[in-house]
Amino acid sequence: MQTMATAGLKPCATTEESIENTGGCELCEASADGYDAAYGGALCRECVDAFGALQSDLREVRDV
Repeated sequence: MQTMATAGLKPCATTEESIENTGGCELCEASADGYDAAYGGALCRECVDAFGALQSDLREVRDV
């Protein structure tokens, strides 16, 4: 049985979560280092850092 992690909740059984891993970052051509839940896909370390910086900048603009 596959499970999908849900923030703050117990894992739930699902058939929607893909177990296919293409091995590549979804934003560039580098190999992915892991799955970024905020982005919703596989990312390399450099793209994780860039996406995190973008989110931080957007929060700052929103909170001004």
